[in-house]
Amino acid sequence: MKKIAGLFICLWVIAGWGCATRTPAPTAAAINEAAVRRLVLDVIRDNPDVVYEAVRKRADQLKAEARRRELERSFTERVDIKVRPSDPARGPEDAPVTIIEFTDFQCPYCARGASVMDDLLEKYPGKLRLVFKNNPLKFHKHAIGAARAALAAHRQGKFWPYYDLLFDNYDNLSPRLFTTIAEQLQLDMARFNRDRASEKVAQQIEADRRQARKHGFTSTPTFVINGVVVVGVRRLNYFETVIERLLRESRQG
Repeated sequence: MKKIAGLFICLWVIAGWGCATRTPAPTAAAINEAAVRRLVLDVIRDNPDVVYEAVRKRADQLKAEARRRELERSFTERVDIKVRPSDPARGPEDAPVTIIEFTDFQCPYCARGASVMDDLLEKYPGKLRLVFKNNPLKFHKHAIGAARAALAAHRQGKFWPYYDLLFDNYDNLSPRLFTTIAEQLQLDMARFNRDRASEKVAQQIEADRRQARKHGFTSTPTFVINGVVVVGVRRLNYFETVIERLLRESRQG
């Protein structure tokens, strides 16, 4: 009985059931603080799996609650990101949901995010438009070079194939690779090299970065979905939750 009571007290303490606004466990009043401490330590030692499971479940509950609060705040505090004609985009212009991604070609999380975006475009054909914006991070040595090369490919209508190949090789970027990809895609190499060194391409990247700074987007990837900000790569079902809610909004007018 002592162990059972101890287990109850331990779980009562871990789960936060003893807060001032709740009725205390009836066994707790009869046991002084030192005895409770010894009992809790005994229970943890003798029942580690039970205690771990209780802690894990509570941690999962707290994370889920935090995600719900974050999602509601994102829907309430939407941001307006201007899309320029020069921004690479795919999907119909009149799609009910537009996803703007601020990304870095040398970022492993951005590579994962790009894969999630592919899955979403496949799942919601005709309902999504994906718009690309650069936000190369300063500590990624080849991020700027990759951004310049991708926009140069964009000027020859090959942005998205180039984008895919950059993310396929995010951990192996180099000036030589940028040229190799361009050759693989059969770009006009003279024009490619001229465009990626051009001031207009540099200005476009800097304009994207200014938009990111304006809204405090310091992490990559950051997604803006009809104004709803999602920071970091999330599981597919998180994006689906956001998109389904936005699609319901669009149907309701």
